[in-house]
Parts: sequence; structure tokens; C-alpha cells
Amino acid sequence: MQPSSELPAIASPDGTPYDPHAYPADHRPAHGRHALADTEPGIPAPVLAAAAGVRKAMLVPVVTALAIGTIFVAVYLAAFHAPAARHQPLGIAASDTVAARTELALNSAAPDAYSFHRYANADAARRAIVHDEVPAALVGDARGMRLLAAGAQGPSVVSSLATAATQAVGHPVPVRDVRPLAAGDARGLSAFYAAFGVVLAGFLFAVSSYQIAPRLALTARAVSMLVFAAASGVTVALIAHTGFGALPASFLTVAVVVGLLAWATAAATGVLLRLFGPIGMPVASVLLLILGNATSGGILPATFLPGWLSPLAELLAPAAAIQALRDAAYFDNAHLTGSLLALVAWVVGCLALQYLLDRVAARREATALPAAVVAADRGRAVGESFGAVRT
Repeated sequence: MQPSSELPAIASPDGTPYDPHAYPADHRPAHGRHALADTEPGIPAPVLAAAAGVRKAMLVPVVTALAIGTIFVAVYLAAFHAPAARHQPLGIAASDTVAARTELALNSAAPDAYSFHRYANADAARRAIVHDEVPAALVGDARGMRLLAAGAQGPSVVSSLATAATQAVGHPVPVRDVRPLAAGDARGLSAFYAAFGVVLAGFLFAVSSYQIAPRLALTARAVSMLVFAAASGVTVALIAHTGFGALPASFLTVAVVVGLLAWATAAATGVLLRLFGPIGMPVASVLLLILGNATSGGILPATFLPGWLSPLAELLAPAAAIQALRDAAYFDNAHLTGSLLALVAWVVGCLALQYLLDRVAARREATALPAAVVAADRGRAVGESFGAVRT
């Protein structure tokens, strides 16, 4: 990748620099005449030269937008139209007889829906919940059967587990919320909305950066990403943490997590654009905007996703960011370090890959340049010889 962002001059058929205003419309290249020249005067020559023909300009946007829209609808409906638990952790603090009977009832009603974690008593179960080991625990002791749950896991998760506990026990089970949501995060979706907006912003940042300066040096591009990430983190923290109280983690934690997510998204989009060119834009939108947000755990945890989607929750950056925000806000930073390391790995990995791609491209250009020079010298020598013969 060259550090300069200047585009090469466009030449007309006779070899002179092409000026779109120097010739009548009928003498301009067909792609410029059909696509932009007549309807939008004053467009620079490089833009006109890169413009597609009418057929391509009409069909490609339709196909691209339809494909992305179809994938979006298919993924989100597959994930959320009828969510069912798969190996959902559930704690049980009861006698061996009661625990075994409860596990058998739940497995009979929904095989492989739950993975059970036994605890000695209610206090042990509560500690597991507040440290995000399990979202809820069914407790049976002298006080009767009850469900301890973390409301911060989201109303849908708690409701699902309460329904399952009621079916297993055979009568309604009282639910006690031991880790409630903050007043500014009544539905537990604030982390998802914040992450979705940041992923969208990171995608748009990378696309606009490559459109404006496709040959910008990687160091300058990385500095630009850093500025964007820092501004995104502070802005979201001011809005979500300070303004609405929707993310009750510390201001610094919110800013750092959001900033890393913004940087990771921008870097990942940049690599995809670098690898695939124009096709990189729809690829990035599918991977980051659709799959990344659908598997982030912001709406439902990965244990409620279809089997073909849930593994992505362990890999993509939005899931790590939402896990970090929730753990910092509600679960005593239980998995915060691991989530931050995952986001850092995304940033470093994408920048390293882009550096390698640039080095390979530079080496290829350096190898091709001497061959081009030799060919030009040979052509010049042949021309001089031919001129001498004619003389």
C-alpha cells in the first residue's frame, strides 16, 4: 500500500490527460456518458472514469442490498423467532433426592436444554449468581422451593428459567431477584443498543476512510482509528453512563470497552476491504453488523441461539464487549479481563494482518517495477532501431 492518496491521471485514447470538460458529451468515454456526466456536471474525471455502465449501476445495488437484507431477516428470525435453551446453566441447591428429581423432570421436558450446577446451600448459589457462574438457581430447603435469579441477565432469561422451574416442581415457584437491573436499564438492553451503534459507526468509519484515502499509510490509518475509538468511547460513556444511567459500570470502564469495540470493528472492516476490495463492504456488513450483533448476547445469551450461530458468540467482538459491559455493571467484573483481552486481540490481529498484506503488496510492486523498466527500455531501443533503419 502506497502512502500517497493521489489517484493517477486519466488519459484519453490519444494519450493526453483526460479532461471531462474539454470534449463534448458524445466524445467522452461510454461509462462516464451513461452514468454521471449528463445528470451531475462538475464531477471529477477520476470519478467519471471509475463509474460503471448503466446496466451494472442498476443491477449491482439491487443485488447487493437484497442479499444483505435477506441475510439480515433470515439470521434474526432464525435466532429469535422461537428461542429455546441449549445447555443453559442452571444452579440447584437442594437435597440429592430433590435435585435428582428436578434434573430428571427438566431433561424429560427438554433434553439438552440445561446444564446443571449443584450447590451446597442458598448462600453458595447466590454467590455463583452474583459472579455470573449461573443466571439462576433453584433452591429447596426448610423455607420451601424458590428460584434465585439475576434480573441483570435480562427479563427473557429469567422468565424462561422461572417457567422451566415451575414445570419441573409442579407448582408456581417464587422468584427472588438477587442482582436486579439498574433503573436506567429497565429491560437490560442498553449494552446491546450501545454496542450495535458502535459497530455501525466503526463500519461506516472504515468504509468512508477507504473511500476518501484508499492508499493512506497504515500508521496514519491506525492513528485515525485511535482518535475515532477514543471519541466513540467518551461519547457513549457520556450518553449511556452519565446521561441516562443505562450502563451502571464506571465511566472509565464504559469508555474503554466501547472504544476497543469501535477500534476492533473499524480494523476488521478495514482488513475485509483490503482483502476483498468492493466486495469487502457487504462481507463486513454481514459478518459484523448482522452476525456480530445477532450473536452478541445483547438480546438473548448464546445458550438460546441455534447451534449454527452460538459458536460465533465466542469469536466475534460485539459479544466480548457486551459481556464486559454487563460484568462491569452487574457481576463484579467477573469476566471483564478476558473480554478486554479478546477485544485487544481483535485490534492487534487486524492491524497485524493489514501490515502483512501491505508488505506483500509492496514486495510484489518492487519486484514488478524492474521488469517494467526493462520492458520500457527494450521498447525504446526497438523504436530507436526502427527509426535508424528508416533514416
